[in-house]
This record gives sequence, structure tokens and C-alpha cells, in this order.
Amino acid sequence: MIYWDNNATTRPAPEVVQAMMPYLTERFFNPSAAYGHAKAVRSAIAEARARVASLIGAYPEEIVFTSGGTEASNAALAQFDSVLLPATEHPATLRTAKGDVAPVMSNGQIDLAQWRELLPGHDGVSFAWANHETGVIQPVRSLSRAARDAGARVHVDLVQAAGKIPIRVHESDIDFASLSAHKLHGPKGVGALYIRGGVEWHPYLTGGGQEDYRRAGTENVPGIIGFGKAAQMAYAAAETYAGLSSLRARFVSILRNAGVEVVENGAAASRLPHVLNMRVPGVTAESLTLLLEPMGLICSSGSACTSAEPHPSHVLQAMGLPDAQIRESLRLSMNRYTTVEEVDAAAEIFLKAVHKVRSVQSSVTGPVMVYR
Repeated sequence: MIYWDNNATTRPAPEVVQAMMPYLTERFFNPSAAYGHAKAVRSAIAEARARVASLIGAYPEEIVFTSGGTEASNAALAQFDSVLLPATEHPATLRTAKGDVAPVMSNGQIDLAQWRELLPGHDGVSFAWANHETGVIQPVRSLSRAARDAGARVHVDLVQAAGKIPIRVHESDIDFASLSAHKLHGPKGVGALYIRGGVEWHPYLTGGGQEDYRRAGTENVPGIIGFGKAAQMAYAAAETYAGLSSLRARFVSILRNAGVEVVENGAAASRLPHVLNMRVPGVTAESLTLLLEPMGLICSSGSACTSAEPHPSHVLQAMGLPDAQIRESLRLSMNRYTTVEEVDAAAEIFLKAVHKVRSVQSSVTGPVMVYR
């Protein structure tokens, strides 16, 4: 099986699983306890915190562990009364924030001039450093600076970007940032929130004094340890991700050289190197995915949080694509373990699927459609 839906989740690295195992067995102690074994667990959490902080250029004391990226984003958005965010945001933000939605350009990036016009009246903004469906990277410094000039605090969703491209939160006007372990070969069910030192903070979950009274609840120790290991490995593998853009180009080139027209959504903007949101005109994404999985290639027709729902991608809609083109769009996302051989094998499978779909449709019958 070739797994190319890594924006949905990644396979936990063997080293991550190995690091977690002792904390699922003999090192099971509650880190809030006073005895020596618990202190050792607290020390391990502190080491993991430092590793996650290093991944984004933060200080360890600015990192608060959460149950995932969704909780981290929700906690940050709870600090604002009125939020400005782009129309292409992840559902964890779009369905939570109270405020206004800013349009994006056809390349998926926020129009800075319109962003500035819409800022007055909002005490917070929220946007993803890189989009979860297209991989499009936003002009973070310009957007956050404009927000700061307007008196708004800034939350940035780093869930897809962290560990894939260099990030230094102190170099931008960022107050809060969300991360998730399972997007960078760590475990599910654990994330983190960056809270800039000195910024006002009201706990989203209250109770005990965990996380320096910023997030109550007994820590998910094995998950945190796994997150720390995953962050350490991602930091060390930064150059590997940078090289994935050439593998993406290779995949597209193979298809085009075989006579298959490929349109890349968001290609006019900077993108994460491992993400390819593309369409083959005249061939629906759902018909392709039905063939690709049994043939050995797993990808997605959208975000894992929305692809099972029977409506078009809100991200591609916001970019101005008509419904017919949205139904043709697939998201393929590689990982740092992807090889040239895997790319070539994936391209061969994809070509076979395209030819199969085309063999059963015509100008009379129209494209193959899947209805739910």
C-alpha cells in the first residue's frame, strides 16, 4: 500500500512508539504526585516540551500540551471576542470562531489589502500558516503585522506546517499557535498550544494546576513523550521535507508525459513541498479514489474532517473553483519517508485508474459520478 494522505494523519515513527512504550507500562505514574517516580515523569515531560518548543523557535515555558490541534485552536479562539479569519480555514477554526470571514484570492492566499480593510472591530485574527487541503502558505509576517497594527492579537494554525517548513514564531507577531503530533509522525490525541510569553491568558479547561494552571487535566504522558520525540525527529529531518517538492514535480511530470492533463490547485502560490491538490479534467475525484485504494494508492478528495460529508470543498470554493472542478480535485500528501520508487509506482497506479475511468465514460454518458 502507498499511503499518500499524510495531511489527514501520518504513520507514527517506530522511534516514537519506542519512546512512548515505557510510559504505557512501568513509568505510568501521575506527574502531579510528589514521590520520586512522579518527578522522573515530570522531567520527561519537560524534555518533550523543550523539543516541541525548538521545532517552532519558542521557549519551553511557552508550550502548553493539549489533547490535539482542535483543542489548542479552540482554546486560543476563546481568548477573543471577535475574530477575523480567511474563508479557507480548517473546520476547527471556522466552526468555532465568532466574527467575520475574509475572502482569499484565486491562488488561495489572503488578499492583504482586503485583510487590512476588514480588521477594524476585531480583537483577534486566526489563520493557518499552510492550508490543510492545498498546502498553500500564507504571507504570515504581513498578515500578523497588519493585525498587530490594528490592535488585534494573532492565532496561527501550525498543524500542517510544523515540521514541514522552517517556523520561528518569535520572528512574527504571533500570540498563539496550534500544533498536533499526529501530523508529523507522532501519536494521535496530543497537541500543543504556543502562548507567547507575557500575553494575557484565560484557561479554556479549568480544574487542577497542570500546565502551570493554563490547561487543567492529568497529562497524556505517553502522548506527550511521543510528541517530543516526533518533534525532535522532524526538526532533524527538515531538509528531507524541502526535497519533496521535486518528488511532487516528478509525479506530475510522469502523468503529463503519459498524456494526462493535470491542473494543480494553488500552484500559483507558495505551497508545502509534500502536498499536491490536483485535478484531471473530465474525471471525478470520487471515481478515481474508488479505484485507487484497491489498486494500492490511498489519497483523499479533501480534508479528512470534511471529505466524508456530501458537499464540495469550502477551501476550493473560496478559491473560486466551480463545483464541477471541485468534484475533480484530489489531495495527495507525501511524507518524509516517500521515495522515488514509491512516486513512480504511485504514478503507474494513478494512470491505470484514469484510463479505467475514461474507458467507461464518453461524451454521451458524461463523467462517472458517485452519489451518496
